[in-house]
Amino acid sequence: MGCPWYLPASVILSISMNLIVDLGNTRCKLSVVDEDGIILLTVKEFKRYALSSLIQLMQQYRFDHAIMSATGKVPGALVEQMNMIENFVMFDSRLNLPISVVYDTPHTLGNDRLAAAVGAFRRFPGKNLMIVDMGTCITVDFVTSSGVFMGGNISPGIQMRLKSMHHYTAKLPLVDAIDSDVLFGKSTAMALQNGGVRGALFEIEGIIEAATREYGPLEIILTGGDADFFVSWSKFKIFAAPDLVIEGLNEILKYNVR
Repeated sequence: MGCPWYLPASVILSISMNLIVDLGNTRCKLSVVDEDGIILLTVKEFKRYALSSLIQLMQQYRFDHAIMSATGKVPGALVEQMNMIENFVMFDSRLNLPISVVYDTPHTLGNDRLAAAVGAFRRFPGKNLMIVDMGTCITVDFVTSSGVFMGGNISPGIQMRLKSMHHYTAKLPLVDAIDSDVLFGKSTAMALQNGGVRGALFEIEGIIEAATREYGPLEIILTGGDADFFVSWSKFKIFAAPDLVIEGLNEILKYNVR
């Protein structure tokens, strides 16, 4: 592979940089973050190319600190390469966090949910927060104004809803995720799209409304691949934050390597 990443030498030499690696089941994000928490660049790769991309980044830039968050098993060669950075930490539930967690099974709490919560609290300290991640699954998590992660809900994402209706029935077709302005679908395809897309959006809005009644005003932070559906549709004031997990991981790194 060629190397498409470039930062001016003056930038590289003048700032302290962190390496943030978010390793998913199939894809990986490698982000270069400066000392002020500004994301300078992000490389998105399939997981099988993560090691090659990591080596290239480490050849080009000097990293003072690094953190890796992983879903599932981490290739040993990747950990070995990360260990070449002096201040490297692997993110898990045992790390110190700038927020507290009230959760009965913290060892089962996804790293991405925790990191997104930390990133959201960094953006909006002292506010009640609802973090909505619209990815493969939809997660809706709540953080209090005092920085307590209270838990959240997990439900199927839009694509999962559409695919499951096709897979678990004999005749329902597989349709694309398209939002419409029609409340009730006038064809089977539109009915499926409404159920998959608008059903998910109504669900999220219902949770936000219930949380607002119980806890008061909320800041709503949205991330994930299907976030655009909700941004364009919802009546709520929403802050879109596509790099929220990276921001949170960087904050967790800073909190653990002082």
